[in-house]
This record gives sequence, C-alpha cells and structure tokens, in this order.
Amino acid sequence: MTSLSHQQGATDPAHEDKCRRCGVSCHVAVPLGDRAIVVDGLHCKFLAEDAPGVFACAVYTDRFAQAPWCHHADVAGPLGYLGHDCPYGVPGLGKQRVSDAEFRELWPHLWRILRSWGVPNFVHHEHFLAAMHARTGREWELVPMSDLSDQPFATDTQQMRLRAVSTSPHA
Repeated sequence: MTSLSHQQGATDPAHEDKCRRCGVSCHVAVPLGDRAIVVDGLHCKFLAEDAPGVFACAVYTDRFAQAPWCHHADVAGPLGYLGHDCPYGVPGLGKQRVSDAEFRELWPHLWRILRSWGVPNFVHHEHFLAAMHARTGREWELVPMSDLSDQPFATDTQQMRLRAVSTSPHA
C-alpha cells in the first residue's frame, strides 16, 4: 500500500512511548464554539480498552490499511485531531474530554449537532448506540444518510444518521 500524507510520521520507539493511551485521538469530537468535545462511545471501531482508561488500537500495525481515516500523530496534532493536552499535539489545540457535570450541561447542544450532522460510519456502532441509549433512555439505530452534500466528516465514505427505534420522555 502506498502511504498517504496523513499516514506518514515518526515511528521510532521514543516517539511511540509518548502515547498515554487515553483514546482521545480515536474519538470523534463534536465542535461546540471554539472547543471540540469528546463524546464517549463515539469512537473508531478499532479502539480497544485494555484496562479501565487504557486504550489501544486493535489493528495498530496495519491501521492505515484497515482504517484509512486514521491520521499519524505528527499530522493529526496540528489539525486538532488529538487531545488538547496530548504530548504529540499542539498545546491548547485539540479535542477535550470534559467532566461528567460539564458534559451534562453541554449535552443538549452536542445532541442537537449529532442529530443534525450524523456520525461517520467508522465509529463503533454498538458502543455509540449503547451510549445514546444511556443518555436518552431511547433505543436508536444508525441508518445511512441520503444527502451527503453537507458532510462534516470528509474522510468517511458513508455518513450515518440516528433514528429512534423506541420513544421515551427522556430524549
């Protein structure tokens, strides 16, 4: 496979050892004002949790072939695709995981954006749908979007939209 520019960067052990294995770079973040907020459950289908709070890529050595949406850390940092405090990133630029209390406060805004934009198909569907059920009290399914003209996730070939399967007063 030919490497693409977003897949090229340092590969030496010292570079690899910087990773805190927080999983933030593998999450899709929802832009809200000047911030990009991590939504738990909205992550790459290849993200695996090795221990509580310790994450790894299940296909790391072959990730660019199996996950063409993946960006090498050297490229992802300046684009804001890493955690705002990531050792690979640009200080202050990037995704933010917020406290549970702040997330609850932001959730109505994040929810509106997710319902409007949809989500990339490369997310782990079951984890995301379970997280949405826990937050809304409703059962959801992901269905392909019919109009991709305003697609916010340009690296995905299929955008998915949430559709309610059951109703509940929590949503």
